[in-house]
Amino acid sequence: MLTRIADGLQLPDQARLLLGLVPAGSFTFSPDPTLPPQRAQLRDAEKPTATTAPVHVAICGSRAPDTDAGVIDAAVRCLARLVMSRGYKVSHGPVGVGIEVMTYIADQYRPPDISRALGLFGHRNVIQDAQFVIVLGGGTGTQTEIDLALSMGKPVIALPASGGTARRFYHQAACDHRLRASLDEGRFAALNACADPGEDFVRIVEQLISNDSGAAND
Repeated sequence: MLTRIADGLQLPDQARLLLGLVPAGSFTFSPDPTLPPQRAQLRDAEKPTATTAPVHVAICGSRAPDTDAGVIDAAVRCLARLVMSRGYKVSHGPVGVGIEVMTYIADQYRPPDISRALGLFGHRNVIQDAQFVIVLGGGTGTQTEIDLALSMGKPVIALPASGGTARRFYHQAACDHRLRASLDEGRFAALNACADPGEDFVRIVEQLISNDSGAAND
């Protein structure tokens, strides 16, 4: 019923997310005979064209003993909302925070075409095709994924408040500018000063992706 009301009022995607509904333009839906023609036309216009590929992110990390579970919980919720609202493509391993994000999306937003999550085996496979690597917590396997990402020239965005490998990598990057070449000084410092570790972190991630994608398109 909420979906039909949202469609009838032509609510924007941000408003739909607040109601716990799937964004109208993020997924491919089956034809719905109850959908008003005007909304159907708007929805079709919002769909990416064949030449517009979604941004591809790898979400890496896990709940290792030296991580902060509360921070990871908040970041998972906010990353799930970001992925839904922006329609990002996500790579992740068979376990860890990446699959937690996808599970949260399936449980809370219930998009009709997500019935299973494909976890990739092999650290290289997780980050191989990603444009950005997002890190929460993590152990030795996460460090391997970071090292691979850096060797391929991929930006690594880690939340130090989540602890574990993310925190260790942040401190290493603070001492070695080469590890954070894709982040300007302001945003790098902001990653370690998040008043709200979930919301603030995701806002920085979104800004970095938007700026980088815009520069690439220019």
